[in-house]
Amino acid sequence: MTTLNPLSSLDPARLARLELLIVDCDGVMTDGRVWLDASGRETKAFSVIDGHGLWMLREDGVRLGMITRDRSGIPAVRARKLQFDIIHTAIDHKGACVRAMLSEQGLDADVVGYMGDDIPDLEAFAEVGLRVAPASARPEVLRAADAVTDASGGHGAVRELCDAVLAARRGA
Repeated sequence: MTTLNPLSSLDPARLARLELLIVDCDGVMTDGRVWLDASGRETKAFSVIDGHGLWMLREDGVRLGMITRDRSGIPAVRARKLQFDIIHTAIDHKGACVRAMLSEQGLDADVVGYMGDDIPDLEAFAEVGLRVAPASARPEVLRAADAVTDASGGHGAVRELCDAVLAARRGA
């Protein structure tokens, strides 16, 4: 059995140098569930706890990005509300998208983190310096992650990562 590394196992200096945090949406910012009404309209639930963590991270100078395969428009609404710097929806090849983002932003991989939970996120993991998964991630993603949160996606996992980065940046 593979031992999973908690966020606390990461070098604080590695967390402190983060300049861009990219997150997936479904399974990371949500618990992966979708609600449909009788008309076929889709709804998702987001954690305000996670949202506040992202807001604090942005206020501390970390840029925020989202890459999702979702085509509903819901993730973009949430990302705009949280004032994300970069939003990419309907992305089937996340690795290529991350490479393009890093090039456009003039960033090296070692100052970029990605939080993902499912197989499509593994491509993105290969392009960044910090790979984090929520506890609810697929086994393959858990194994590929540098660290795993205690919380599941949509239930505080993003906040856990934000708090760890903020603590490292403040020398706590």
